[in-house]
Amino acid sequence: MVMRGAPPGAPDGMPDMMPFAALALGTNLITLAADGVPKLNIEPSCKAAGIEGMALGRTTQSCINDENTARDQLVKDWSTYSAADKSHCLSMVSTGGSPSYVELLSCLEMSRDAKKIAQGRVNEVLPQPTPRRRRR
Repeated sequence: MVMRGAPPGAPDGMPDMMPFAALALGTNLITLAADGVPKLNIEPSCKAAGIEGMALGRTTQSCINDENTARDQLVKDWSTYSAADKSHCLSMVSTGGSPSYVELLSCLEMSRDAKKIAQGRVNEVLPQPTPRRRRR
């Protein structure tokens, strides 16, 4: 095993294999499709959510339902997101835990909306107020 100098704050002798190990773990959780929404392994996070959320009425099945709804929305909108945003968000949701379609969708929507705001297109991001009817 090749050893190198440790980055600031890390113990000396950190092996070079750490990034590879993280990559290998991440590949088990995400399967990329050629041009479509990637296949995420949501079971571990939904099982954990079901166990931890029982007191709040959150079940494994409700988590799976939320994930499937988010995946359906991603399938519908996938072609509207930039390749850079897809790459960024996929790396974000696959780091540090089980991936989630809900998190992927949120990341893509926030990235898209942030660009619109930066371009001065705030009206496309913020909900428009509905006119109120006057009472007679």
